[in-house]
Amino acid sequence: MGGLAGVWNLDGQPADRSLVTSIASTLAHRGSNEPGIWCDGPIGFAAQLLRVAPQSIRECQPARDRFGTVLLFDGRLDNRDELLARLPRGETTSASPDSAVVLAARCEWGDGFLARLEGDFALALFDPRLNTLVLARDAVGCRPLYYWTNGARLVFGSAIKAILAHPDVRAKPNEDLLADFFLLERLPYEDEGDTFFDGIHAVRPGCWLRVTPGRTTAGRFWDFDPRAQIRYASYPDYALRLRELLVTAVRRRLRTVHPVVIATSGGLDSSIVLCIADDLRRSGALDVALHPVSYAPRDDPTTEENRFMALLESARGLRIHRLAPGDPDDEEQLTRDVRYSESPVFDDGSSAQAPLLVHAGALGARTLLTGIWSDQFFFVTGYLTDLTMKLAWREVARHLDEYNRWFPDADPAYFRNRFRRELLLNATPRAIRRWLRPFRTAMARSHVRWPIGDAVAARVRRRRRPLIHPRYATVHARTIYQTVRAKSHRLEIESDAKIASGCGLAHVTPFLDRDVIAYLMSVPGEVLNRDGVPRALLRDAMDGIVPADILRRTWRDEGPTPAALERERRRTDLAAKTGLRASHALGYFPDARCADADSVDLIGLEVWSQVFFSDTLPPPEEGPRWQRLRK
Repeated sequence: MGGLAGVWNLDGQPADRSLVTSIASTLAHRGSNEPGIWCDGPIGFAAQLLRVAPQSIRECQPARDRFGTVLLFDGRLDNRDELLARLPRGETTSASPDSAVVLAARCEWGDGFLARLEGDFALALFDPRLNTLVLARDAVGCRPLYYWTNGARLVFGSAIKAILAHPDVRAKPNEDLLADFFLLERLPYEDEGDTFFDGIHAVRPGCWLRVTPGRTTAGRFWDFDPRAQIRYASYPDYALRLRELLVTAVRRRLRTVHPVVIATSGGLDSSIVLCIADDLRRSGALDVALHPVSYAPRDDPTTEENRFMALLESARGLRIHRLAPGDPDDEEQLTRDVRYSESPVFDDGSSAQAPLLVHAGALGARTLLTGIWSDQFFFVTGYLTDLTMKLAWREVARHLDEYNRWFPDADPAYFRNRFRRELLLNATPRAIRRWLRPFRTAMARSHVRWPIGDAVAARVRRRRRPLIHPRYATVHARTIYQTVRAKSHRLEIESDAKIASGCGLAHVTPFLDRDVIAYLMSVPGEVLNRDGVPRALLRDAMDGIVPADILRRTWRDEGPTPAALERERRRTDLAAKTGLRASHALGYFPDARCADADSVDLIGLEVWSQVFFSDTLPPPEEGPRWQRLRK
């Protein structure tokens, strides 16, 4: 996870090298060496490299080709062998860094080169012959990239902090997104690349931004095809193909010369990732050290997590290192997470994983491999609507009954009620859903748990520009497509990546692999959940790789443990201690005090307001701490 940044004075003023260097300093945590700086006339580029892949050890950026094209590239090319085979001989070799392959692809295929790139990446490319800057981002959005422009200046970077470092950019909250985030039950699906900072936009996943003096245009270079359908002759064929894709997805994310830390639990997803990685290491396909790490303490062998972790250790001959989770009321860590995530979200999971990130850095790791995002793609129930429309009512009933066996602690009526809601939504014509949308947002005020200001609350009722949706072959395909393209998920992926980058780590998961998601979208949903078994295809695809008891694991609620209750108490105490003084001063709340225990969710907004907008606030009472936040 490297960092890139740049400034283009579109009015022709020379770029200030010292300013570009200052902007690069905000990304120092994303690289392990001095920044690479390039300035020529009105444009300046900066790169902070985190050299992970073997081919990047001696890489220098910004990279240039013989035509003077300049490239900043943060990422990992997953199809580099395919690209190398199609590029003219002599241009690049197997030892070339990914940035050189990208430059050669641009030279060979022109503007069409972006559609040929696979992997996680963000890039900026300046062509002096065309006087054009192109910003682009991978199909899923695993590498963040932001920009700001006022017509005379364009500033871009891997982090919003880099953009805010430019003197022309004024930090201002995006109150439309804040209102949606804190008042709506869920963020609207439509994503125009907005961030929590007014005027600063994200390059959307799979999209490009083309800038020339006087004109800025945007477009999409690659997208999932929700009309594509894959049908095999037998169920084992589906499982075999998924197995191949997951093994490839894990191998792609382990192209590194550094140790790899794997976040591990006894759950299905992290067990899959660990077992595949361990198989690759044993087969000789990998030559890196793997370090599985968990938060489950060894001193309570009766818990489900410990029982399955012991099974993993025994089956694999590995020792899983145990760490105590971070404190939920660590104010300094919370401030640090907000500073890196650039998001007004209080996430107890982020504070909990802090020791893991520190441990990974101490091991010399540059990659944190996780099993997150499996649930969001492997267990979606939109396919029940597809079955209903095919009049397969008995099959729908069987699947709903089977769900309860795998979720024994859930309300028996939960999935049936959820199915009715989804059926009503999915069976409603799109034109009617579009007509009803203003009424849904107008009622959002009734869901508010906090005394948020009326001026902010009114923003959720604003007129919204609808985005054009693609055509979908099935409701199942639409569900997965809208999951991967959801604004809320884009923001979450960016936040996870930026927090890990604070410790010099690339946060990766095979379940965000482009090919895996496209495959899940194109197969029937009833195949993914065969006979109503949640994620049945995933379980069957991993047969022989993951211990059978883990593949058969159900979802159980062991109830609030003493440790969990203590964490909740400490979070509530932190909310009362923190208050809402800064967010109150910005006009979001009429009272500077946290009203009740539910206000714990607003800690992130308060700290975000302190960290990024303290210059606009009145002098604080607790001066020394406030001064630390501003540094």
